[in-house]
Amino acid sequence: MSANRKSNWYIYFTAFGITIAFVVVAVFAFKWYLFPEEKVQGTIDGNGEVAENYKPTQKDNFNLFVMLSEEKNATPGLFMMVEFNAVENRIVFIPVAPGISVSTRGKTLSDIYASDGGQAVSDAVKEVTGVGCESFTVFDEKAFSDIVQTFGNVKFNVPKTVVITDNFNAETINAGEKLFSADTLFSYIMKVDFGEGELYRFSIIGEVLAELVNQNFRDLNASRLSSFYSSISTACETNSSWEQFNSHKAPLTYTIEYSSSPAEFYIPYGEYTSDGGFKISENSLMTIQQKAGLQ
Repeated sequence: MSANRKSNWYIYFTAFGITIAFVVVAVFAFKWYLFPEEKVQGTIDGNGEVAENYKPTQKDNFNLFVMLSEEKNATPGLFMMVEFNAVENRIVFIPVAPGISVSTRGKTLSDIYASDGGQAVSDAVKEVTGVGCESFTVFDEKAFSDIVQTFGNVKFNVPKTVVITDNFNAETINAGEKLFSADTLFSYIMKVDFGEGELYRFSIIGEVLAELVNQNFRDLNASRLSSFYSSISTACETNSSWEQFNSHKAPLTYTIEYSSSPAEFYIPYGEYTSDGGFKISENSLMTIQQKAGLQ
């Protein structure tokens, strides 16, 4: 008499399921080895270098808006766009006239900051230039000097002798090549009356900041960039987030590794208007947008 044998299908099914699970885990664990062509671009390795197959694309471009004030919580005296074109390995400093927004809002950038804050200033500049900035940062003298001191001094060919004065001291800077410390650099771009108008002052500021970067950027790496971000986020008024900064580490590190003199400056040109504003010419607006990689 034959006996009925129980089916062991559930045992085989369970074993099959466990096997599939192990295969899936193994694929994810060794994906970088099994499928190297799918390696995520932009990763930073332990040495602070980008992946070998990483190439910046247009999505890596970004713009910031930077303001400088002489004291913490004071209205800024300098307004500047900083455009990073990752595809072209280019950082462009663009000082902006405070009167740029008069025609759109009836206020200068200083007035907008005093009444509505830094984001409103950035928004006003976007209305005029067509270039949006993902975040803003306001440096006071101490925060700026601390960052520059860590970053490095700058050699600069001073075009003419000037005098820096404040409530306590007066310092003469003679024409010729000088080594600017962090404190002297801040005083030079914020406290000197060059006597030749706003656009001349902007050209001096743009040139010296570009030189600051070009003479010191080779000493940077991903770790130092993170340290700079931490210092800025602690000492400055800013709406920049760690997520934003982290997404830019790869293209910034790529620029550090593969470019030669990435920083330059551009001074928007146009005309001063009867209401105290500054109207940027259409051709200059196109240049600003081109340098940001928008055209």
